[in-house]
Amino acid sequence: MRAKIGGFDLPIVSKAVGLVQRLFHPAESADYQEWRQGFMRDRLHLSLWIIILYFFTTSANTLYVFFINSTQFNKDIVKLYKDPTLPDRFRSVVTIHSLIFVILLVSFLFLQKTKWGKRNLGLLFLAISWSMTLSDHIVATFFNIPLPPNWTLEFLGQAILIPVCWRLHLLSQLVPIAYYAIVYPLLGITKIGERSIYDSYTFGIIINLFWVCLICDLAVYMYEKLQRAEFESRRGLRVFLHSVSHDLRSPVIGTSIVLQSLLKKPEQKLVVDRSVLERLLQGSDRQMNLINSLLEAHATEVQGITLNCEPLHLETLVEAVLSDLEPVLNKNQVILNNRIGADLPLINGDATQLWRVFTNLISNAIKHNPHGITLTLDAESDNHKMIRCTVADNGIGISRGQCDRLFELYAKGDRARYMPGLGLGLYLCKQIITAHGGKIGVISSPNAGSTFWFTLPLALSLDE
Repeated sequence: MRAKIGGFDLPIVSKAVGLVQRLFHPAESADYQEWRQGFMRDRLHLSLWIIILYFFTTSANTLYVFFINSTQFNKDIVKLYKDPTLPDRFRSVVTIHSLIFVILLVSFLFLQKTKWGKRNLGLLFLAISWSMTLSDHIVATFFNIPLPPNWTLEFLGQAILIPVCWRLHLLSQLVPIAYYAIVYPLLGITKIGERSIYDSYTFGIIINLFWVCLICDLAVYMYEKLQRAEFESRRGLRVFLHSVSHDLRSPVIGTSIVLQSLLKKPEQKLVVDRSVLERLLQGSDRQMNLINSLLEAHATEVQGITLNCEPLHLETLVEAVLSDLEPVLNKNQVILNNRIGADLPLINGDATQLWRVFTNLISNAIKHNPHGITLTLDAESDNHKMIRCTVADNGIGISRGQCDRLFELYAKGDRARYMPGLGLGLYLCKQIITAHGGKIGVISSPNAGSTFWFTLPLALSLDE
């Protein structure tokens, strides 16, 4: 039976929480954040100059309509709103707002070049946005004039010019909309002359504005998601190329050195020690294993993993793995605690593939930690017809950022860049466990050890 909180299924609640966390706190590398900062800085600079040009062109039109052709303007405003004081109040609003806006633009141009501006690009973005959408409304409030919400151009412009950080875009939109919807009614400023600002025509504008905001925010979110994925893909490719060049080149260099030293001997027929040939063969085997791992990872990504599942005793499987790894465990002085007992129910799995999972997890723990670690293997049955297996160590641990990427293709930890291998082991583990219908993850923090866990289906669950 599923646990419930307040009538809600826990799995549903956890999925909803996970979705919100991914939405508001997506996994981002430091390289991507640095790129986004530079992108925002450049686009804010471009936006400011576009705003300056926009201000001067619209100011020329405003100057003509409000001041040069003032007689016609006065007549039209009085006819439309039935208030003879409105023309002068409008001119006061325009004059004061223009002066304030010029001061704000100069301030923004100065701030963007300061250390504060470069560190607080989000605040600078909001300030520029609100100066465009909110400053004239605030000035007009002092003259009891509620201006209409004509922000379509501003919201579209900032989404096109600065298509990153959708949360900033959403906040920049909500504040002026809240000012229009809440502040004006609270202050009792709801009419321009004799016309209400909340008539059916205005509601149509608000509906259009809602869709403009939604489309802009969605477009920014999708663009940034695409950029993030592309950036991480390029990062993964760089890591992969580094791994290939390092891991495949090392055996080749070793072989080349041995052959060169042999060729330097003057004898026509060379006598080669058996140990030399063994080292050459080991280097060749490492190269072949790396190439096979690469090909297998590609085939797995394209075709998926084929399983030959059967009922298995987990204890027997783990004992076989530990027997194969015994020389490595002894060499690295590993203290082993195997708590996987014979009383566990049968699992439904592919023995060969699961052997690889345990081997990879144990080998990783040995490879990325100093000698003498304590390694604990455990397994227990839960209430969802699954067995939860853990491989825990008391080693150096893994940072949160590395944990998020650990099971990706070609992902490697900081220490792993000096180790052989292409970073495929954990990726293949995830593919194997997923093919079994289980899940895999890691719980770790720096200097606190790591616990890799995964779930496998029970054999009896298939018959029910």
